[in-house]
Amino acid sequence: MMMLTDTMIDAAKRDGLYSRFAYAVAGSASDNECGKCYQLQLLDAEREWRPNFQQLVVQVVNSGFDVMSYQFDIFMGAGGFGYFTACNADCRTNYCQGGACAAAMYTGSFKQWVNAQYNDPNLCYSGGIKWLDQKNKTELLRLCRGLGKGNSTVMKDTVDSCYRTNMGLYHQNFVQTRSARVQCPAGLVNVTGVKRLDDRNYPKPNHRMSLPNVCKGSREEGHYCVTTMQDCCKMSCSWSGKIPSQALDATHACVKTCDREGRVIT
Repeated sequence: MMMLTDTMIDAAKRDGLYSRFAYAVAGSASDNECGKCYQLQLLDAEREWRPNFQQLVVQVVNSGFDVMSYQFDIFMGAGGFGYFTACNADCRTNYCQGGACAAAMYTGSFKQWVNAQYNDPNLCYSGGIKWLDQKNKTELLRLCRGLGKGNSTVMKDTVDSCYRTNMGLYHQNFVQTRSARVQCPAGLVNVTGVKRLDDRNYPKPNHRMSLPNVCKGSREEGHYCVTTMQDCCKMSCSWSGKIPSQALDATHACVKTCDREGRVIT
C-alpha cells in the first residue's frame, strides 16, 4: 500500500486514472475517517516545489492524535516513524516513543531508517530517508536498499516507494493543500480491502472538480498538511469496528493486514 509501488501504480492504471492521479493511503485525525477517500491537491512544498505534481487520491487507513484536520500522513517507504515503531532491527533498544517493539519488520538499523540528508531536528517523525538537496540516484538507491535484506515482496515495495517518492519530490512535507471527499476507486479498494457504504454519496475523482477543504500549515510552527510515515505497525483501521455501523460494508469492513512477506492475512 506504499505510495508509488508497482501495486499502487497498477491500481490507478486499472481504474483509468494513472495519467491524472497517484494513489496513496494515509493516516488522518480520527478513526471516524477510516475508509474515506479524498482527492488532494498539493499547493506548497516544505522544501522543493515542481509545477506538475499529480493530484492524489488518498484513502484513510490509520489515525493519529497529532494529525490536524484535513492533514494526511501518507504511507511511503522510509517515510518516518510514528508513536509505535517496528521497522528497524534494533527497535527493542532504539525507537521514537511508545516503547520497544515485539519484533522487527526489516534488518536495517535505526540510523539507516532515519537517515535524512540534511539537518533535521526531529529525524523520527520528519520523513526518514530524504534525498531532496542532492539528486544522486545511485546513492539514493543505496540508502533505500540499506533498509533491509532479501528479495521479498515487502522489501522490494519499500525500496521502490522510498526511491520513487524521493525522486518525484513527494517525500517531503507540504504546507498547503486543497481536498474533497470522493468515491474510492475500485482499484484502490482492491488493494486496501476497505470500503464504506456512504462512499456512494460522493463524486468520482475528477481533476476538474472543486476542492473546498482548505488546509494551511506553518513552516515556522512545524505544522503541515501532508506529512509522511512508515512505522511498520498494524494500521488502526485494520481493527474491526472502526467504521461506524451505519456506513459499514460488511464485505469490506477493515483494512487488509499482511505478513512479513506481503501475504494477506485472512
